[in-house]
Amino acid sequence: MSKKITENPKTEKESPVDDPNLNLWVLLDQTRDVISKARELELAHYKLSRVQAATLFMLLVVNKELTISEISNWNIREPNSVLSLINRMEKLGLVQKIRDPDDDKIKIVATEKGRESYLNASRMSIEMIFSILSDEEKQQLGSSLKKLRSKARELLGVDFKPPFLP
Repeated sequence: MSKKITENPKTEKESPVDDPNLNLWVLLDQTRDVISKARELELAHYKLSRVQAATLFMLLVVNKELTISEISNWNIREPNSVLSLINRMEKLGLVQKIRDPDDDKIKIVATEKGRESYLNASRMSIEMIFSILSDEEKQQLGSSLKKLRSKARELLGVDFKPPFLP
């Protein structure tokens, strides 16, 4: 039976503790926070932050130069925040900014130092945490998270492209 909270005599609302979607959100948020903290502690030994490692991961996975806008779109951060991050990473020698002569955009590429820093950083925390899941559970979790990410991006209009643009 659902508990009710009375906001005013005329309106009753279901208690947030009885909302399965909110409970899932809190669990997902807490899980992300604790896994992120474990990863941050591990990466600190390699003088990398979690967001620096994530940016290097993206640059290495796509294996091409990316613009600030593309990086911003990938990690849902404001372009000025990404630019600040890239500037700090460039000072550390992890990335390099290259001006594209064709369209005058600045492209970002991982340097050899950035590549080595990322590849040499341990991933033991991630391996230990995810080791409790079977291969099937990992596939199910991955599929569910991709669906949730896709729906959230859709609601935010992140991937919207007007149909009249090429």
